[in-house]
Amino acid sequence: MEEELLELIKEIQSNRRMVSFDEAATKQAVILRLLARLGWSPFNIDEIHPEYSVGGKKVDYTLRYKNYNKVFVEVKKVGEDLEKHQEQLLNYSFQEGVKLAILTNGITWWFYLPLHEGSWEQRKFYTIVVYDQEAEEITQKFVDFLSKENVISGKSIENAEKIYTGKQKENLIKNTISKRYYMLKMARIWNRCL
Repeated sequence: MEEELLELIKEIQSNRRMVSFDEAATKQAVILRLLARLGWSPFNIDEIHPEYSVGGKKVDYTLRYKNYNKVFVEVKKVGEDLEKHQEQLLNYSFQEGVKLAILTNGITWWFYLPLHEGSWEQRKFYTIVVYDQEAEEITQKFVDFLSKENVISGKSIENAEKIYTGKQKENLIKNTISKRYYMLKMARIWNRCL
């Protein structure tokens, strides 16, 4: 699986036509091909259900196992401002109790843990930019988060949680260091004034 996925990632990276794809072309040429390489069957709606209805609206794909929604994937055309669609996707995910959600235009992939607290940005735990990262790294992250085996076993959520927790710790350290630096700077200024 990984070797075929790696070849597909390299093909996508070399195909600069993608920047002209509309949403439908992105779904057909990128999303469904990637999901197939990750073990999902694009022809089985019990695995990949297109245009899944959530409260009268639709999410592009839900990856399912035993009639449970495991992952929501929302696809936009290249050039579309993904930030405008975060709230919608995360609300869908929250309503359905879906633990992993992806917003993508085929080139940029934003991975979320939608049931966590915080802003949309805080729930985003990983980003893939196909043209900016090494094909091997991209392949590994797709396997970690989206392979059928990892989604079904719950390993994809474990992998996501590790990255999310590491990111939260990193942010806490940065904030703590920034506050201490600010306090030291203010103390020096105060001492000069005395």
